[in-house]
Amino acid sequence: FLDLSFNQLSILPPEIGLLNTLLSLYLSSNQLSNLPAEIGQLSTLQSLSLSFNQLDSLPAKIGQLTSLKSLSISFNQLSSLPPEIGQLTSLKSLNLRSNQLSSLPPEIGQLSTLQSLDLRSNQLSSLRQK
Repeated sequence: FLDLSFNQLSILPPEIGLLNTLLSLYLSSNQLSNLPAEIGQLSTLQSLSLSFNQLDSLPAKIGQLTSLKSLSISFNQLSSLPPEIGQLTSLKSLNLRSNQLSSLPPEIGQLSTLQSLDLRSNQLSSLRQK
């Protein structure tokens, strides 16, 4: 369990990937604008909170977090999600509230265990692919 919430972090070091037995990582309310690709090495991670940061994208390696059950990325600047989001097959809760999303990747339909999806306060005008 690692909780670094409510700090002034602007960079997450690549060494975060060495914490390969971590179950929960809380990084809410910092100043993160991106995540290192090494985040994908946290193969045992079950809960990841990135809310209230300045993230404008997610690395494709996020799809390697196949044990993840809860992902909160609310109140960021995300304008799109990587297709690899569909590889998070254990995900039960996904919070994307208050971002800049105007569409969702079709791969989001692969999240067959998803029980909660919060998309409030985005820029979605349709749930169909164009």
